[in-house]
Amino acid sequence: MTLTTHAVVGAAMASLVPHEPVLGFVLGFASHFAIDSIPHWNEGRAFMRSVVKNKQDVLQTHIQNGKDFLHDIAIVLADSLLGFALATVILFYFFHVPLYIVLLGAFAGQMPDGLQFVYFKTHWRWMEPLQKFHSAIQKESTNLLYLLREAGLIAAVVLLGLFGVFVL
Repeated sequence: MTLTTHAVVGAAMASLVPHEPVLGFVLGFASHFAIDSIPHWNEGRAFMRSVVKNKQDVLQTHIQNGKDFLHDIAIVLADSLLGFALATVILFYFFHVPLYIVLLGAFAGQMPDGLQFVYFKTHWRWMEPLQKFHSAIQKESTNLLYLLREAGLIAAVVLLGLFGVFVL
């Protein structure tokens, strides 16, 4: 799942409870796993060149340093920033959700992938349970048609807004 989709859905979840930011953060964080369990697109080696996956033991996946790592950081940052921007446009500008709630939810929605990055760089043992869970629920494909599902999730957020779900 792209970070863009995680940001928009996480922000939408937090926007459901704008007067409860802690609950909004938890909902945004949990939304990450909920939508990762839906079959979705995975960028694969074409985009993420520094990730060396271990198919037998996902916890042994690691990220190599070098030019490919810098390339991947640029891709991830662009995806993340696009997510924050899109969440802000949809929820703050169109539906007038408080900006701090939108940003909090977008951050929470992307956070599990950020933690996964940290784990793949450090392999800290205390992070293993979260990474086992995160890996177990993934339903990924490199087929670009799966991006349509992600676009559908973002469109669903817009439709929910049009139906007044985010009215304060």
